[in-house]
Amino acid sequence: MRGMPVRILDSMRDALRGRSRDTVLLALALLALTWAYLAVWRATELGWLRLAGAAAGGLLLAWSGLGLLLMLNLHTGPRRPGDTLAAGIILALGGIAGAGGGIWLALSWVAAAATALGGLGVILLLHGLGLLPRSQLMLGVSMALGGGAILLLVVLQPGTIALLPPLLLLGLGMAGLHHRRYQLAGFVLGCYLAGLGCIGWLIAPEMAGGGLLGGGLAMAGSGMLFLLRRSDREARWAMLAEVEQALEEGHPSAALEAANRVMRRAQQDGMLLEDERLWAAKARALLRHRQYDRAIIYFSMALEIAPQDEQLWYDKGVLYRRLGEWGGAARCFAQATELDYAFPEAWLALGQARERLQELEPAAEAFQTGLELGCDPAPAYLGLGRVLAGQGQVREALKALEQAISLDPENPAPYMARGDIYLSLEDFERADEMGYSRAVQYQRGLKEGWWKLAQVYRLQRKPELEQMALTRILESDPENARALWERADLLYQDGSLSEAMGDLHRLLALNPGNQKARRFKALILEKLGEKGWS
Repeated sequence: MRGMPVRILDSMRDALRGRSRDTVLLALALLALTWAYLAVWRATELGWLRLAGAAAGGLLLAWSGLGLLLMLNLHTGPRRPGDTLAAGIILALGGIAGAGGGIWLALSWVAAAATALGGLGVILLLHGLGLLPRSQLMLGVSMALGGGAILLLVVLQPGTIALLPPLLLLGLGMAGLHHRRYQLAGFVLGCYLAGLGCIGWLIAPEMAGGGLLGGGLAMAGSGMLFLLRRSDREARWAMLAEVEQALEEGHPSAALEAANRVMRRAQQDGMLLEDERLWAAKARALLRHRQYDRAIIYFSMALEIAPQDEQLWYDKGVLYRRLGEWGGAARCFAQATELDYAFPEAWLALGQARERLQELEPAAEAFQTGLELGCDPAPAYLGLGRVLAGQGQVREALKALEQAISLDPENPAPYMARGDIYLSLEDFERADEMGYSRAVQYQRGLKEGWWKLAQVYRLQRKPELEQMALTRILESDPENARALWERADLLYQDGSLSEAMGDLHRLLALNPGNQKARRFKALILEKLGEKGWS
C-alpha cells in the first residue's frame, strides 16, 4: 500500500515529462482568464462569474502541485534535501486548511493570513525537497512574504503606498531566483497564492484581487522567464537522444556535433556543471571518434558531478580497455561493482581486465560472480576456463571451456584455449583435433590457430602438415616474413630446393638487406650447383 502513492506520483511525473512549456502556458492562460473574470465582474457583478473565478482558483491551486512535479522533472544534478520538509508540508497544507476555515467563517482577513503563511510553507517545502538550495532560500522567503503581504494588505484595504514594500520584496525574490535559474519556484508559489486567493472570492472580491496581484505577479513573472529562457531540460533530453541515436546508427561525426550543441545549450542555461549526462554524451562521441585522451577528460568531468553513477565508471573502464590500460580499466570496473553489486556486465569486464593483469584468483572470482548475476555466459565461461588453466585446475578449466563451446560453438577462442591446455600437457593429438583444428575450421583465416598447429606438427615431426599450416598463414598474409622463412627451411630439408628458393626470393623482396636470407640463398645455390642462378 505504501508504494501506491509513489507509483501515482511517478506516473504523473511521466505524464508531465516533456510537457513543461505547455503546462506553464496553460497556467498563464488560466491566470489571464481569471483576471478577465474579475474585470468583467466588477463591471457587471454577475453571480456566475464569482463561481467561475473560484473554480479557476481551485485549478490554479492544483497547478501549484503540477509546478512542483515540473520542478522535479526539470531539476538537473543530484538533489540535496533540506531540513524544512516537514515544516513546509505542515505550513502549506495548513494554509489551505486555514484559508478554507476563513472562507467558511466569512472572515476574509483570516483566509488571507492563512494563505500568506501557506506561501511561506511552499518555499520551505521546495527547500526540503532539495529543489531550492539554502543559498537561495532567503530569496524565496522574501518572495513569499512579499506576495502574501500584498494579498493581506489588499484585503485590509490600506493605501496604495503600502503595497510598495511588499512589491519590492517580491521583485527582489523574483530577480534573485531568475538570476540563479530557479524561476519555477516563483511559479509554484504564485499558483498557490493566486489559487487560494481566487477561491476566497466566495466571500470577498478583495481576496481574489489580492491573490491575483500577490500570486499572479510571481506566477506570471516566473512563468514568462521560464518560457523565455528555455532552460527546461526536455530540450537537452532531445539533443542527448539525438547523440545516442547517431552513435547507434554509426555516425560518430553527427554524434559529436550534436554533443557540442547540447553542451552549448547547457552552458547558456547555466546547467553545464550540474548534469553529468552532457559530459558523458560528449565523452562517448569522442570515444567513437577515437579521440581517447579527450574522452577520458570528459568522463572524468562527468564523474566529478556524479561519482555514484556506476554506468559512468563502467563506460570509463571500457575506454581504458580500448586503450589497453588494463590497470585503469580494472579500477573503473571494480568501482562500478562496488556502487552496484548486481551489475553483471561490470563483473564480466572486471574479470577480463584482471585476467590481462595476470591476477588469476580475483579474475576467477569476478567471472563466477558475473555468471551468478546473469552476465553473458559464453565469454564468462571462456575467461573462467583460461584463468583456471593458469591456476593449474585443468579439469575445472576444461569443464568451463566445454560450457563456452556449447553456448557459442562457432567461436574459435574456446577451442584455442582448450588446445593450449592439451599442448601444455603434451597431449598433441588432442591439442590438434579438439583444439586448434576446430578453431581454424570455424575461422579459416585465424593465423594464431595455424601457428599453433604448425608448432604442434613440428613437435610431432610431421613436416608435411607443418608446411600445410604455414601455407595457410601465407594465403591470408602473403608478406609474413616468419612464415616464408620457416616454410623455406622446411622445403630445403625436404629437398624441394626450387620451392625454397621461391620463398627466399619473396623474403628478399620484402627486405633486401636480410643477410640471413642471402646466406641461405647462397647455400641453396651451392646445393643446386647452378652458378648462373639469380
